Amino acid sequence: MRQVLFILLWIAVGSKAWANPMPQSTANHFCQLLVQDADGRLKSINAFANGDVQLFAEYVFQHDGWRDLRIFPHGDHWYAATDMLPSSLDHEHQRYIQEVFPRMMKEVEAERWEVVDEYIDRLLAYQRQFNNASRTAAVKTHQSIPLLLSLVFGLFFLTPFIKKRFSKKTI
Repeated sequence: MRQVLFILLWIAVGSKAWANPMPQSTANHFCQLLVQDADGRLKSINAFANGDVQLFAEYVFQHDGWRDLRIFPHGDHWYAATDMLPSSLDHEHQRYIQEVFPRMMKEVEAERWEVVDEYIDRLLAYQRQFNNASRTAAVKTHQSIPLLLSLVFGLFFLTPFIKKRFSKKTI
């Protein structure tokens, strides 16, 4: 089923593709952005890309997938570009949230990848600045847990082999 979805996604992307594919570096850069999922958890866009960040990023831009990505933090709340924004958000933030992707889309369509990377840099800075600090710490902790668990389990399972190997040697 997953392969069928990828094939359909590839066909959809190819049918509306720009002349040159998005550079891998730009796709990687884009997929570093954080997004709030339907359960309220923060994840990098990488988590949704299923290993093919270039294909995913191209899909997001070519099929207006950016419209529903909740990537704009303001305290504990994250907004998508098309969300109804609260009046408590000042005009400058509302304008940025509503206009940054349409402007970036023009650069994507013109294949000005350096400018697209600059937009992504600004989005990353926006996320760092306006994200609730405790949530950012939780995301970083959440991302480091698999590595820590891998190390602990690796040591746990390798310890008997190491002991066995060195205990057989006699002096």
